Amino acid sequence: MTSATLGSSNATLLSPPPSPYSEPELPVIPTNDLGMIADDDSSREKVQAGPAAKALKKRRAAGTRRKVTYVSRHFVMEEPKDAQQVDALRENNDMFNNTLGADHESAPVIATPPETPARSRVCYGLNLDELSSDSSLTDVPDDIGPDPFLPYLQLPSPVSKAEEIKVTAKKHRGSKTSPYFPQVHKHRPTFLATLPFPPLSHDKFGLMQERLAHDPFRLLIATIFLNKTPGERAMPVFYQLMSRYPTPIDLANAEVSDITSIIYGLGFQNQRARKCVAMAKVWLERPPARGKRYKKHNYPSKGDGREVKQDEVVDDEDERVAWEISHLPGLGPYSHDSWRMFCRDQLRGVAKSWNGEGAEDPKTFEPEWKRVIPLDKELRAYLTWMWLKEGWVWNKETGKRTKASHELLSMARGGGIVVEDRDSAHLIVKSVQEENVDTLKEKKKVERTAGEYLPENSTHGN
Repeated sequence: MTSATLGSSNATLLSPPPSPYSEPELPVIPTNDLGMIADDDSSREKVQAGPAAKALKKRRAAGTRRKVTYVSRHFVMEEPKDAQQVDALRENNDMFNNTLGADHESAPVIATPPETPARSRVCYGLNLDELSSDSSLTDVPDDIGPDPFLPYLQLPSPVSKAEEIKVTAKKHRGSKTSPYFPQVHKHRPTFLATLPFPPLSHDKFGLMQERLAHDPFRLLIATIFLNKTPGERAMPVFYQLMSRYPTPIDLANAEVSDITSIIYGLGFQNQRARKCVAMAKVWLERPPARGKRYKKHNYPSKGDGREVKQDEVVDDEDERVAWEISHLPGLGPYSHDSWRMFCRDQLRGVAKSWNGEGAEDPKTFEPEWKRVIPLDKELRAYLTWMWLKEGWVWNKETGKRTKASHELLSMARGGGIVVEDRDSAHLIVKSVQEENVDTLKEKKKVERTAGEYLPENSTHGN
């Protein structure tokens, strides 16, 4: 076999099969000057049509259009129920095959879907069967619903169960019981305090302040311990601290941690320990003195001390409200009331005791305790007892006094108990047999004063 023969055979094998359409039969797509597809009528006429285009032109000349049947994949086709429906389907298929022409005889026949059931499909007020065939809603399944973009067919927003049923959860309130207090102090519903009321003939009421009036420094330390703490727990700890640190110098040089270890059972031990050390240091630097008063804001009344500067020292000739112990840290209204009632007259040198003893003119002298309106229950009971000694009923809210009746004075002379009622401006004095007061104390129906917990043979007494 020659090389020419081999070359011709290779060319025969490598050549692609001839195209079923000749070059004149392929459609030509016209373009304009910019290279874009032309879309005018003149260009369409110049297109050389193939066999498919000739068949389309033949159908247009006959005046018939190809029938396009839309078959929805969302609706199940039903089988024909009677012979008339079967004949109608066959007639439609024959007409469809004749219309397609000879070139499409081998094309598969598309079955016509069954007629729409008589029952109308209404969704959100619209009948889907009455819509046109080119509507976008014709083939929408029932589970989707209407077009959500139509303004008049906005779907209602679903309401969650959380919005339908509103349940307010109760807030858990944690326990406010302090670990330092074994029992919660429960106030009586009506009575704020019930204290023993000594007979008017007695010299002492039984307060802690009466026994520490000669030692103002220890009296102020005791008021720090008694703040928000009952006397039965505060006074034994106070006595233990004073036994270890008996003077202001000892307490000023003490470590805060050492004091905390002694008073930890009272609560607020760190704060109280720092107050005791700080007050002792200031006491040594600037002890209370006559003619040197300092600012105490909003004491005894709201607005008092506003005109006095923080570090300003006010003398006795100045009429502005100020006090000799207000520069000491950690002292509140209870400390100021106690010190004024039992120590201020002696500091100022106008008397030797809190009740005017040693005054130049006892008949015209007015002790400091008569100008105090305290909030503490023991101090209120003491002032009620002191004013009844002079024949007056004292108002705990305003400090005003009225003449006491003979029945009240006769009752108070025998002693009993004094009750502070929330709804009464005066303390109520009740007569109780003297032998029954101790029994009421044991049953905890009558409170004990803080002075009862100080040892009788201690150096803290008179």
